[in-house]
Amino acid sequence: MKNYLKKIQDLVEELKGIPNISNLVFEKNIGIREEDFADYADEFSIKISKEVKELYSQFDGFILKWKYTLNDSKSKNISFEGDIEILPFYKMFLGYNDNLWENEIWGNHTPDKDITFYKNLKIFDYFEKDNVHCICIEISNNTLTYNLWIFREGYEPIPMTINITEYIDKLIYTKGFWGWQYLYTNVDLSDEIYKGIFDGIKESIELWSKLLSSETLIEIKKDLAIN
Repeated sequence: MKNYLKKIQDLVEELKGIPNISNLVFEKNIGIREEDFADYADEFSIKISKEVKELYSQFDGFILKWKYTLNDSKSKNISFEGDIEILPFYKMFLGYNDNLWENEIWGNHTPDKDITFYKNLKIFDYFEKDNVHCICIEISNNTLTYNLWIFREGYEPIPMTINITEYIDKLIYTKGFWGWQYLYTNVDLSDEIYKGIFDGIKESIELWSKLLSSETLIEIKKDLAIN
């Protein structure tokens, strides 16, 4: 079993060692025990995949936030924030205010042909504060699977090409810059419908360039087809 908690803690220590980073906050919840998974399975009438158990047994959600200040002559002290929050299992499954993500993932506006699928998407990671733009875990055949989808309000959900455990590796690899998740889908980001996403990712990469290794930057820019 991969030690994802250690990987996250190593990232925290790396960020602490960067002089321009301040206001760093890292909070994690204790991992879920097998008997608690059994209780959740009974409560929600589901099975829980081993990949989900593997991850949530190490930590039941975590928050990692920091502020980075660019203080060179060109940046004029521009600051940006890192903001990562993996939801605790119960909140991920039940939603805020016990609403089962009604009026966020699904609601009266959801077409009848899609309602079952949308109700089976459970938010795992928000990456936008002002809009519903998030990563969801899919329930399929009454099982909380390892399959991930990007949900953006007003658009069709997009399947990711990585699973829940791979997600943590990629989160660390990218240090969570805005929109990194789209690099692990099969969508063509050059399509006009994704222009806002493409521009947002490009801007994030420019800000995050001091935090990412040169090798990582090359690979990410190659994926986006930018210079």
